[in-house]
Amino acid sequence: MKRTLAAVAAAAVMATGVSACTSSDGTTREKPRPEGSATAARTGKGNVPVTESGPRPCKGGTYTWFNTQRRWVLNGVTEPQHFTGAEGAEFTEPMRRLRTDMASVRTEGTSQDDDAVLLALGVHLGLAEEGDETSGLGEPGEYAPVDNAGGEFGGAAGHLVEFSSVQLIETDFRHSCGRGKQRQRTVGHVVNWTSSGGGEITCETPLPEQASAAAREALRLSCHR
Repeated sequence: MKRTLAAVAAAAVMATGVSACTSSDGTTREKPRPEGSATAARTGKGNVPVTESGPRPCKGGTYTWFNTQRRWVLNGVTEPQHFTGAEGAEFTEPMRRLRTDMASVRTEGTSQDDDAVLLALGVHLGLAEEGDETSGLGEPGEYAPVDNAGGEFGGAAGHLVEFSSVQLIETDFRHSCGRGKQRQRTVGHVVNWTSSGGGEITCETPLPEQASAAAREALRLSCHR
């Protein structure tokens, strides 16, 4: 994330009647500068530093979200494990990660606080309310979670597959804050997720019509159907 500071230009030095005066012996000596002037800071006279400062991130403001996509994707799957229907049988195949989706906030323009952006998005998605401290979304730099496989499937028969899925969020945004010449604008892109889940399928059993896209992809990848 790029952060920018506005450059502050140095004051020009006046030429005649201000910057210098002539002594009785014909030499020129420098006229004392008022404390706090740019010249005093540059020459050390007056020992008063001039502090440069840039615009600070504006608090509050208005977010506009667009190009928002929200979809469930398969991000983990196991190999099939055969069950005979015996009671107490446990699933032992490991879950294999299929995706490396990472939470991120990328911005261009005035610097932004990632937590403030995510909280605003959480409110927009209905995951949080104004005044909350958390957004209900993943922290930047975290990978989307993959549900662990395992558990007891007593009485099950056939080749069982477990899968993990996550609801991904991708969206662009604009942020506007302040008024007039002090107005600050930022554009950015967020990748995150709202929730994760898992499930299981039996390779020999047809999926119902309402089955998720993640379940259908797991069937294709592990059951080769």
